[in-house]
Amino acid sequence: MVFTVSERDQLRRDLVNAADTDPRVVGAALTGSAAVGREDRWSDIDFALSIDRELNAVVADWTALIYACGAVSHLDVRRGTVLFRVFLMRSTLQVDIAFWPSSEFGATGPTFRLLFGETNHLPPSGQPDRAELIGLAWLHGLHARSSIARGRGWQAVYMINGMRDQVMSLWCLREGVNAVQGRGLDDLRDADAFAGTLVLSTHPDELARAFHVLTGLLLGEIDEPELREAVRALSPAAGAQR
Repeated sequence: MVFTVSERDQLRRDLVNAADTDPRVVGAALTGSAAVGREDRWSDIDFALSIDRELNAVVADWTALIYACGAVSHLDVRRGTVLFRVFLMRSTLQVDIAFWPSSEFGATGPTFRLLFGETNHLPPSGQPDRAELIGLAWLHGLHARSSIARGRGWQAVYMINGMRDQVMSLWCLREGVNAVQGRGLDDLRDADAFAGTLVLSTHPDELARAFHVLTGLLLGEIDEPELREAVRALSPAAGAQR
């Protein structure tokens, strides 16, 4: 069963009403695509709550509410004191509820529309750190090389895929598009350059081929000469194709 747009919209209205009648919730906002009028058929529900007391009790009560509405599982992501609880509904709809202490509630980006309550002035959430992305890319590259050498085909696939994620994010940074969670990848001018990095089998030659192409793309993002030489050594053929 796949959710319909009307089902999603009705559930969101129910959640807004629940927030409005919960005395512990002193503010609420729509976040994500709905906050800026960019929803489509597959958009999820993103909802932020400002809590002035009994945070754990509010989380427990709202979790029970979402399960009563048809949730089958959830996972937690924490950012400082903020809890993002992500629910999977029986209908396959994703519902994200962010529980903010009222002293920290506010917009960290443009996709935030206040429904009621007061907000604090918060610094905007930034793009990933370029140096960290480069570091994660070469770290995945080291493990990709050793996995290929050891005949660990599926581990090599995993490491090459992780390396690609970092390099694609680096391209997003360079072109000034959203580098978070792949959101800007389809806005890149030449994302098809990564087609050759897709691994088509676990055969060692195929793994080496994709790894060589990907290493070459990473080299184009590195300015430091010593680091470039070290990364080139991971896959000499990649250095030769530049």
